[in-house]
Amino acid sequence: MYDCMLDEAKLWHSESKLEPPPPPTTFSDSDEEEIDPVEREKFRKQVVESGGFDVDFFPVYEKLMSSGSTPSTVLLSKVGLHTYNFDKGTNLQFRSVQKANEEFVSFTFYYITVEAVDPFDNSPVTFQTSVWDAARKNNESLRLVTKVCRIKGSKEETSLWDHDAVDEFYKDDISWLEDDALTGSHKLQYYEVKESDLRDNEWLHLYAEVVLFSKWEIDLSAYLPVKMKKVVVRTREDVETSMKLRSKNAIFYMSFTACQGLECRGIITRTTDGRPQHMSFQVNCWIDN
Repeated sequence: MYDCMLDEAKLWHSESKLEPPPPPTTFSDSDEEEIDPVEREKFRKQVVESGGFDVDFFPVYEKLMSSGSTPSTVLLSKVGLHTYNFDKGTNLQFRSVQKANEEFVSFTFYYITVEAVDPFDNSPVTFQTSVWDAARKNNESLRLVTKVCRIKGSKEETSLWDHDAVDEFYKDDISWLEDDALTGSHKLQYYEVKESDLRDNEWLHLYAEVVLFSKWEIDLSAYLPVKMKKVVVRTREDVETSMKLRSKNAIFYMSFTACQGLECRGIITRTTDGRPQHMSFQVNCWIDN
């Protein structure tokens, strides 16, 4: 698992022209001697067999660590569920984080096991998602990439994120919505979301939560729920106006009021590389008061 993640992190560094990470911490021979080879093999076997999810034993000095239920893992669980629902046409709902592990390579990879429910018949579902908290580029506040989004036991294959497969249009620095966007020469690329859309697509409120989280990465309960003021979506995909919300590659411009009177604007650029379980969210956030 680690070799795959290291390769992907190196690719990301190359694309974003970031400064290389600091050299890894080194340990003395006496430190290494303290790690029982039997314990290390037990850890390695659990990681390999479960893909990083079902690990209950963590030797010291390893990159993978248990993190449990935190504001980060709760939000990332919801993002993973949204990606799965978007891809499968389902409506699984988050209930709780059962367990979560974090892997520190150049960036942070999360392996989260989630208790979810299918509201169709109220049946419980054990869900797994791996989300990459990737490097920020183009003055972003946050960038998340889903790599695994599956029902536990489904054995769906995983793969590297293919940055080259993403439409170049969505890789540029995204600025706030222009005043004439809905009437200008590219007006057919835009759609202003209606009240009925907000009711039918609850994930738009999740996007607002992600926007807020990108600013502080803390427990947001004091600022939720938000009141949407305006949402505009832009996509170059050739789809009917009413289907622009379902475009795999799209830019969402959102303005909303959070609790405690915070006036917020956010942009989420949603892209895919065409591979199952994969979705990227590039996030920008502004607080206007």
